[in-house]
Amino acid sequence: MSLLTPSRPRRVAVALGAANIAATVAGALAVAAVFPHASEWTARLVVLLVLTAAVTVVLAGTRGWPTAGFHARVAQPRLLIVPAVVALAPLIGGVRLPGAGLLAVFVLGYAATGFFEEALFRGLILGVLRPAGVWPAVWISSALFAAAHLPNMLFGQAPAITVAQAVGTFCFGVGYAAVRLRTGSVWPLMVLHFLADLLLRIDALPGWAHWTVMVGGDTLLLIYGLVLLRRNGRAAADSAAAAPGSTRGSTRVPAGA
Repeated sequence: MSLLTPSRPRRVAVALGAANIAATVAGALAVAAVFPHASEWTARLVVLLVLTAAVTVVLAGTRGWPTAGFHARVAQPRLLIVPAVVALAPLIGGVRLPGAGLLAVFVLGYAATGFFEEALFRGLILGVLRPAGVWPAVWISSALFAAAHLPNMLFGQAPAITVAQAVGTFCFGVGYAAVRLRTGSVWPLMVLHFLADLLLRIDALPGWAHWTVMVGGDTLLLIYGLVLLRRNGRAAADSAAAAPGSTRGSTRVPAGA
């Protein structure tokens, strides 16, 4: 029984999510102790790079790249249109670029974030949870994704902002998990995740418009994800009803996922 095909997928998924939170907390405390004068962004980047290396080692050690969605072929690429619109929406107000040094930190940090979070939550964790069923896989992976953002308070983020971020990332996670299951590839989501984070950081929108775009985008992704999952369930149920000797009502992930 391997990591990606456990007998108790929910427990393994929760353990992976808890390990990520524990590593984030330990990393934040370690950076604060060793580099007490490090900026918030430097501390975040150091911890993020360590976590990115860790998830890469786990995927390599388990040979879990295909199961985690590292496929070059993207099924139904049109399903990426909505996430792409959400990611690019901050551009409607233009951009406000910081200094070259900080911009480099943003680009590197958000590129690592896109890879790490998609590889872990829509890759490894979603892959572990798939035997438990589509809906449990999406709900649990999204809840773990939301919980993973709570330690951001250790980097100086306000508690109210952190809680709001957790709610938003849950909605974001549902949409991205649904798209990942339908397209079968995690690569496009890594790119879109990177763009979404980066453009929200450097947009030139006024405060109210920035929050409107961010909250509206997360809400749209939640609705979009639910629609995709419901359609997938209906298609699977229709196929099961039409197949001889099949059990009506079963819900399956498409073969390309």
